[in-house]
Amino acid sequence: MKPRLVILDLPFGGRDEFEPLEGMPEFRTDCLSPQSYRGGAQVIILPGSGKTVADLSYLRANGGTEIIRHHLSQGGVVVGVCGGYQILGETLIDPALTQGDQVQVEGLGYLPISTVFGPSMLASVTTGELLVGAGAGGQVMGEEHRSGYSALMPRGSRHAALHKVVRRDLLKPCPAPANVVPGELWHPGSEEFDGLVSADRRIWGTYFHLIFYNDAFLRSFFKSLTC
Repeated sequence: MKPRLVILDLPFGGRDEFEPLEGMPEFRTDCLSPQSYRGGAQVIILPGSGKTVADLSYLRANGGTEIIRHHLSQGGVVVGVCGGYQILGETLIDPALTQGDQVQVEGLGYLPISTVFGPSMLASVTTGELLVGAGAGGQVMGEEHRSGYSALMPRGSRHAALHKVVRRDLLKPCPAPANVVPGELWHPGSEEFDGLVSADRRIWGTYFHLIFYNDAFLRSFFKSLTC
């Protein structure tokens, strides 16, 4: 039987960037709401979001957090892209309420990052070097469209960075650094590394949209599913 990948359909999420998966004969790919999911996936993908805090609230209200918890307890794999990456983190801080109706919420707590949302957007085509797995050393490219800036929390030493950023080709001026909340500098676009992967390769997160278009990433990711 083909391994199954499920993209969780969120109110402000996108799925177009996952079209390469739908064309892969080795896998079965579905896009389902949390209410429609009945299990059986090897991989669950949390997509990018136009309103991350609102989509996190939707997940909680519709059984999505329990789906992910149970999925991981059964040996499944979870991937978060951009907003999905932020949701997998520990804290989301949104002073201007651009992402939902709460200034601060707890994330799902699976990745050791805290995300602050600021007043403007980073928009870039970003090139990186993959750092983990069978495709390590290969080039990856993706798009970053985000106002979120994610800082690594102390327990992050047990996780590996996914990419080393090589170049950002900005689509508009990079947001200026700011103190959006006291004691925390907000500066998206200044990061030297992107994303995190858990030591057991079961939880992946990245800010790179279109990551599944990259051969090096696909080699690392799909090889990890068979180990």
